[in-house]
Amino acid sequence: MRGLMKTARGPGNLELKEIDEPRPKKDEVLIEVAAAGICGTDIHIKHDQAFYTPPVILGHEYSGKVVEIGPDVTQVAVADLVVSPATQYCGKCYQCKTGHMNRCTAEGKKILGTSLANGAFTKLLTVPEYIIHTIPKGVTMEEAALAEPTACVVHSIIDKSPIIPGDIVVVQGPGTMGLLAAQVAKSMGAGKVIVTGVTADQWRFDIAKKIGVDMTLDVQADPDPVKTIMNESDGRGADVVIEASGACIACSQALELVKIAGHVTLLGIRGRPLDIDLDTMAVKELTMSGTWGTLPSSWVTTLRLMGSKKIDVAPLITNRISLTDWEKGFELMESQKAIKVLFTEFD
Repeated sequence: MRGLMKTARGPGNLELKEIDEPRPKKDEVLIEVAAAGICGTDIHIKHDQAFYTPPVILGHEYSGKVVEIGPDVTQVAVADLVVSPATQYCGKCYQCKTGHMNRCTAEGKKILGTSLANGAFTKLLTVPEYIIHTIPKGVTMEEAALAEPTACVVHSIIDKSPIIPGDIVVVQGPGTMGLLAAQVAKSMGAGKVIVTGVTADQWRFDIAKKIGVDMTLDVQADPDPVKTIMNESDGRGADVVIEASGACIACSQALELVKIAGHVTLLGIRGRPLDIDLDTMAVKELTMSGTWGTLPSSWVTTLRLMGSKKIDVAPLITNRISLTDWEKGFELMESQKAIKVLFTEFD
């Protein structure tokens, strides 16, 4: 079978390679991949801008069907439809024991599609049983492939952001994470969700409105976006601002858009240092949170939200392609012509 492999360190070095079919160990399951999404992390790995251990098959946003189980597997059965996080946490280190399994510090930790564990940009992969989650009825395999980014958003917002019913929430950036964040904020009872972007995001704004966003704002076309947000919030500013664009300028603007004693959530990753005046944090008595990855509980909440249709990820899937056309898929993501590209054919 073939897989999309990061063959060596450095920019590029992505190839479709012939690899042996994996076999599950005694505590693992063998999964036939149904759909796998291209993530920003995959783009960063392509350009040598993120952690990875080559050679490794990329891909950690996936859904699939169990086709074989190891002899010690008891809670997962053949034919189950499943998803999983990427990190195979140890459960023994300080971070794991204090509830931060997403920041496990075990030496040799395996991360699907990133380090020491081949990912989902191929036909078959093996995953340990303890990180597997079953897909709820009514959720398609394509939708389930977005469970991983949704779980990241759930951890960032439900676990860490103090949104209460009626709050005004600004989400910066109408990409995958921003559009998921808008829906999660709505599920928490946000009274008004405003998604900001730039002029080139008009088509993304259309999707935002389809998924229930109350208002979109083009910060390039608006002569005074801060004033606009103030007008939409009785002069106070947003209760919570979720920075999901990864743009450095958006971080500075977030501190202007949020109310006194409000909260800023850092969801987007910039990938480079940021020059920002943090005095505003003190003057306005703001709080700020950042997160990385997911917790097991994030997945339970995510799949409940998806299964109950409290969030709808289907409109975010803009392109479905064969693994053979991986270069086209990466180009679509890098040129921002797509929101979520899924590989759905792997032969």
